[in-house]
Amino acid sequence: MKNNLSECIIAHKCIDDKVYLAKNRDRAYDSRVKIIRELVDGVEICYIIDLDTDWSEGLNEYGIGTVNTALMVNYDEKEKKLVKKKGEYGPDGEKMRKALGHKKLSEVLKSLVYYYGNDEEDVGVKGHTFVANPKYSFSIEVTSKHLPIVKKLNRKLHHIRTNHGYSYPDSGYKWKDGPDYKSSHMRHKLAQKEIDGAQSGPEILSRLSKHYSNIPTYLSPYRHKEHNKKKKQGLLSTTGQILMNLNDPTLELRIDKDHGKFYGIEDRTPNSYEPKIKIIKKYTKFPGRNF
Repeated sequence: MKNNLSECIIAHKCIDDKVYLAKNRDRAYDSRVKIIRELVDGVEICYIIDLDTDWSEGLNEYGIGTVNTALMVNYDEKEKKLVKKKGEYGPDGEKMRKALGHKKLSEVLKSLVYYYGNDEEDVGVKGHTFVANPKYSFSIEVTSKHLPIVKKLNRKLHHIRTNHGYSYPDSGYKWKDGPDYKSSHMRHKLAQKEIDGAQSGPEILSRLSKHYSNIPTYLSPYRHKEHNKKKKQGLLSTTGQILMNLNDPTLELRIDKDHGKFYGIEDRTPNSYEPKIKIIKKYTKFPGRNF
């Protein structure tokens, strides 16, 4: 059965007093991304941008980082179709970049919740968002039908969000007899189990890319659409992974060789500027490539 899910996993974990944000980015299309470094209101920000939708997420020089996953079914794919139809991007990429231009975590939170850019009817960044710096961490849950709920995260625990509601059980994937619901909850369970044992930031990504040969790949944290085709499942694939170290500001992007296309690093800062954020890029392959 064809399955056009739009699903991602975001993770938060503290290891040896360092704060990490991570993400598996899943799409029904091969994503074209680049990394951009620039100054926004004098603040260095570094982020990944999807060249088809303008979606962005990253961190700034003060170690404030953001990652997000959708709560609306097929939101990201609908956004890409809207871009093609109208020739203009959705507002969330601008919202994320604007938020990262603030120096204080409180200002970033306020921006993510209240900033509307050029669309006064679309306030804030929708879905699940983790926002953190070296001292504090928060989650935001909001949809177009639900008011924002902001919660402080317990840093003694690690945290995962997929595509079903936590504060709002009626948001996201909620039908218990459907594959969407099952996928979101299974990926949440597996991701929680995997990062529990991670002893470093890079190990978080390695564990989130583990292949499970005993379950359908649409239930796995990391998947490949060709493998799904062979198994007659969905056409969703993990196009890449993102890792942020907020204590030693670092942005790492791992690009899936089959489903992610990397268009380089664009540095928009002055030639004399000394960057404060380190960038790491790597290429990876689907770990269960046996087709």
